[in-house]
Amino acid sequence: MKLNMWCWMDIKDWYLNVDSINLPWVEKVYDFEIFPYPFEDSTFDEIYCSHILEHMSDLWKVMEEFTRIGKNWCQIKIKVPFFASPNAYWDYTHKRSFNTNTFKYFTPEHYYNNAKIITKKYKIHFLSNSYFLKSNPINIIPDFLINLFPQIYERFFCYLIPAVEIHYLLEVKK
Repeated sequence: MKLNMWCWMDIKDWYLNVDSINLPWVEKVYDFEIFPYPFEDSTFDEIYCSHILEHMSDLWKVMEEFTRIGKNWCQIKIKVPFFASPNAYWDYTHKRSFNTNTFKYFTPEHYYNNAKIITKKYKIHFLSNSYFLKSNPINIIPDFLINLFPQIYERFFCYLIPAVEIHYLLEVKK
């Protein structure tokens, strides 16, 4: 089973499409700010969340819930604004921004929380991108250059030429 968290208009086939607003195409209505989530332990093979986590009040609890409701090796696909993007700040409901190191605190070796998640891949995108971890044709060259040395880009160039999004592929490790 796959979860499309706070799907809004992005309805995905073969996913449980959940949103906090009761829309005709939404299969389940739930506010993901309320813990624990209404799913059994180890329910999902995949969790997809596009431009959701920047709005969440407690990222620690969200990641712990992903660990609980995801099966071992559950893939978590995340799209969020990149920290240097103007889009990360124009929306007053954004509570955080993300960079290449954001999810390091949720690894199994880290003792701060109960989340057990590893980062498999990430990719910074120069412009907004509907393809997960893939570049739009217009983005291929800037995305390639940015991701060639992402830490150098973040440290020295991200405010000169700001990227818009970062995508992560995470995995639950129980």
